[in-house]
Amino acid sequence: MFENVAQPEGPVKPAGGAARRWGANKTPSTAELIKKMADNDASLTTVDISNSAIFQLKAEEYTNQLADALRDSKYVKEVRLENCGLGDKEGKILGDMLASNTSVTLLDLQKNKINNDGGSALAKGLTHNKSLICLDLMSMAKTRWGDKCLDDFLAMFDHNITLLKINWRLESRKSFALNKMLTRNNEIDRRKKSGMPYEDILPTALKTPGAGGESAPAPAPAPAAVQVPPAPEPVPEPAAEPVSETETTGDKENAPPGLSGLEAERPDDTSVQAPEVHRQPTSPSFGPSSGGGAAAGGPWGTRLAPAGRAPSGGSGAGGATAGFKSLGGGAGSGVGTGM
Repeated sequence: MFENVAQPEGPVKPAGGAARRWGANKTPSTAELIKKMADNDASLTTVDISNSAIFQLKAEEYTNQLADALRDSKYVKEVRLENCGLGDKEGKILGDMLASNTSVTLLDLQKNKINNDGGSALAKGLTHNKSLICLDLMSMAKTRWGDKCLDDFLAMFDHNITLLKINWRLESRKSFALNKMLTRNNEIDRRKKSGMPYEDILPTALKTPGAGGESAPAPAPAPAAVQVPPAPEPVPEPAAEPVSETETTGDKENAPPGLSGLEAERPDDTSVQAPEVHRQPTSPSFGPSSGGGAAAGGPWGTRLAPAGRAPSGGSGAGGATAGFKSLGGGAGSGVGTGM
């Protein structure tokens, strides 16, 4: 009743002719992916552990291993952790990883349980990040992003000019300010790709030297200034000889009497004539006078003393001999004889 049908040996070939090997296209396990990241495998550029039940069971442990492998990774560009049971603890671990990673451009965290604390940790990590372009935070269970968390994201944009897109649902007026910051970053990115200047729209912290973050390119050096020979030094004029006090004020002590103070203070170049003094001629002392009187001296010469008669035959002084003052103050003498 039953026919013995020979079973083919080896793998079953489908109608197309290609052999089917069970397990040949098996997805690497979480442990295998983490090991390849730690080894900086250049062939691994995308890490997708979305919806992993194993990861959900040990979310904190696997997140720590993943973050450690990504800190020094040079080749991984995309990390997708959708629906992996991540909470605020895992958000803080990933925030620390973003502060040092320089290769990841996309981080997909949608459909997890990250709340405000975890969101703030991500914002603080992005403050020092220069590579992430897109962050996906959609469909967080029972999460309402509060003002404190959103303020941390606004502060992050004072230093970050590379983040271009955030996918999330906001119910806050701060969403307008956040969208403005994302628009600014996109404009900077557009100008950089077009070779246009963008220094005028950089945040203040990046305009200040030494503030950290990505700085504007240095301006082109100015052309060298033409060397102009220095002008010859002016020859100093000879200093005027100092004028002595006697030349300007005059010799007040030796000024002739009768001069006013103004005349005594005239310079020497103005001759001042002393007033003439009319002197009376000096009369010489006469000898024996007819009256036998003696000569008496006066201040400007001599004058005759009144005559006196001496006894006959005798001789005597008919008068006192008087000296006279000359103009120079000398003393003279005269002698009278009686007859």
